[in-house]
Amino acid sequence: MFVFCGILVVIVLLFFYLLNTARKKAPPPSTAGKKDYTPVYVSIADKPDSIMLGMDKFVAEVQRTESAGDKWRWIPMIIFFIGVGLVAVDALLFAFGYFSLVFSAGAFALWLAAFIMARSLRKSDSHDFSPRYSGIKDILHTLRDDLKPGSTYLGHLDLTGSMLQTKVARETKDTRDRVTQHFRDEWLSLKAKLYDGNVLRVSAVQKTKNRKSYWKRSSISGKMKMKPEKFKGSEQELKVRIVVNPQVYEVKPSASFNRGQNVGKYTVAELNTEGGIINIVAKSPFEEVEHEHILNFLKSAYSLLQRKAA
Repeated sequence: MFVFCGILVVIVLLFFYLLNTARKKAPPPSTAGKKDYTPVYVSIADKPDSIMLGMDKFVAEVQRTESAGDKWRWIPMIIFFIGVGLVAVDALLFAFGYFSLVFSAGAFALWLAAFIMARSLRKSDSHDFSPRYSGIKDILHTLRDDLKPGSTYLGHLDLTGSMLQTKVARETKDTRDRVTQHFRDEWLSLKAKLYDGNVLRVSAVQKTKNRKSYWKRSSISGKMKMKPEKFKGSEQELKVRIVVNPQVYEVKPSASFNRGQNVGKYTVAELNTEGGIINIVAKSPFEEVEHEHILNFLKSAYSLLQRKAA
């Protein structure tokens, strides 16, 4: 009897696990600085329409692959109930005075197979695409009419993750010998030759700080304890460079765009217009800056240009 009670407990626990696995759920809320999105790297080195078409095809392919996997999502649950039926056979035999675990052993084998299959299906689920993915596509779409005829974009869109070890720019230590990693993620790099003869360069960088885990002796018990890593915040940095066409424009100061000025979520930190080249560095304390703010910033930067008289 105790054996079958234990089997019943296992059945209930496994049932709820498989039920939770079989249902497709949205990803859980991510911790600060660690977004749980599909890692994507896009090389921007083609005409606008070709780039945007490729981005759309990639999303469609991921969704199609995931939809194909959904057809198998309920198989583990079916296997589970077959195992329940086998256990019921042993229970029935036990009720008639025959002790047997043959069918239960087969049930456990089926449940193990269902467990492995359920985990494989869960791992195959794709995460959502980062909002930056569709946002950059809108930026490319908006700027395409300003491109020089026949020219292409150059650059990249890197959404592989802002806190990869390959993106550690430097490490610092505090007075307690705790190590903080400083990440630099240039997630957008874009160069475009414009219709008016100007050359535009845009670079969006996310800078993140994360303190690594460390050992600390407890002041109460005197034992050494591992302290977990701690996210220390992030900021966005936008660099804009405009090589001005001197035959069309001249650079003049603007009251609406100068150092210290707030433009959307950005604040102009550096502004240099020497030599007919506009160099701007803007910073934002927000972890995420929507693409509308980037486009608005570029539009505001153009207020430094005044068209020459014909």
